[in-house]
Amino acid sequence: MGMASVQHRKALGSVAAVLGVILMVAAVLLATARADRPSRTADFGASQVGPLPSGQEQPPSSGPVRPEPVASSDVTAFRTPPTPRALAIPGLGLRAPVDPVGVAADGQMEVPENPDRVGWYRYSPAPGADQGSSVIVGHVDAKGLGLGVLFGLNKVRQGDQVQVVREDGTTISYEITARRTLGKKELVVDPGVFDREGPAVLTLITCAGPYLADRGGYQNNLVVTAVEVMK
Repeated sequence: MGMASVQHRKALGSVAAVLGVILMVAAVLLATARADRPSRTADFGASQVGPLPSGQEQPPSSGPVRPEPVASSDVTAFRTPPTPRALAIPGLGLRAPVDPVGVAADGQMEVPENPDRVGWYRYSPAPGADQGSSVIVGHVDAKGLGLGVLFGLNKVRQGDQVQVVREDGTTISYEITARRTLGKKELVVDPGVFDREGPAVLTLITCAGPYLADRGGYQNNLVVTAVEVMK
């Protein structure tokens, strides 16, 4: 065997070794990503809400997002439905006032301090909008104040009714279609929870166990989805 052939085989062996190392590193990274993936459970058949999705436009703390100017012929497409004032789930005997909420200084979604009230995330579409997820959040419990108004949310079933009373006195009726548990990290990246342009839905959010005090409290969120009942 000539010297050139030996050198050629050595070069090929070096390339193979490098490729082997690259493949091993890729496998480790993939396994780590899968291990870190938050749990997601569909379970049909309190309240810490995570920060806003990093890819979502961060609304200013001083006021609502202002839409870009549009032609007068398109103005009706941007008309905002009346603000929600009360939430009711008859099957749970639940009725609660609704407060508009925004984003706290730490990037977390605000939740009313009073556990007997719920909050409508004012940077989401108002209930009754033609598209997007109208988000309402509330406590499952509150330290020193007892159970929250959404404590029984884990008991709802597909087909249960939800009503939202608006500031103009009108009521919108919804029917629950899904209930699921999302990890805190998964909540903020789930494409349906904070969607402003997808199907028109009502999204109710509260906390879900386990509760681990040394890890910041509740580890998951309960997310209930409902669609408007057309008359």
